[in-house]
Amino acid sequence: MNKKKYAIIGNPVAHSMSPVLHNYWFNKYEIDAEYLLLNIKSDQIQNVINQIKQKIISGINVTLPYKQKVIPFIEKKINDAEKSGSVNTIYLDEEEKIIGENTDVYGLQAAYFKEIIESKAVKKKVLIIGAGGVSPSIIVALKKSNISDITIINRTYEKCLFLKKNFPGLQILKWDDLNKSVRHFDIIINATSI
Repeated sequence: MNKKKYAIIGNPVAHSMSPVLHNYWFNKYEIDAEYLLLNIKSDQIQNVINQIKQKIISGINVTLPYKQKVIPFIEKKINDAEKSGSVNTIYLDEEEKIIGENTDVYGLQAAYFKEIIESKAVKKKVLIIGAGGVSPSIIVALKKSNISDITIINRTYEKCLFLKKNFPGLQILKWDDLNKSVRHFDIIINATSI
């Protein structure tokens, strides 16, 4: 049996801790697999997807700036990928279809929003800074956690408008108003690459 290969794609991707984490678990549990970094350009996405179809790569994780850019190459979106319009995991299913999944939503809920839901606190006001690849997942996770007072801010205002089309209740704050408005939020989420 050949060693299974998994990878994370992005640009830049050198900062990712995914290979360290995954390779640790592969070694600990004696799984014949390896996890790689693939720093690719957007015109190389199709090539990586082809490698999944050819079973050269068993699956990939997706990070910025490709969480939306991979969608045209997906044959079927499952779980929260449809709602969020964002994919962070791609693999081949039993029917040999390229599947796009979003595990960010569940991860955010389980890791961060669980305490908020259980706190019985009054309605929370949330500010998301950044309107890039992970922002739709954050919005979906917040909504699934019964948090609906969500505001987004981004240096590029048009990106916020695009998200508002997909999430009608979303409020938009202009970048110049950040300093004077930030104190009015209970939760602030940095969704930028910084």
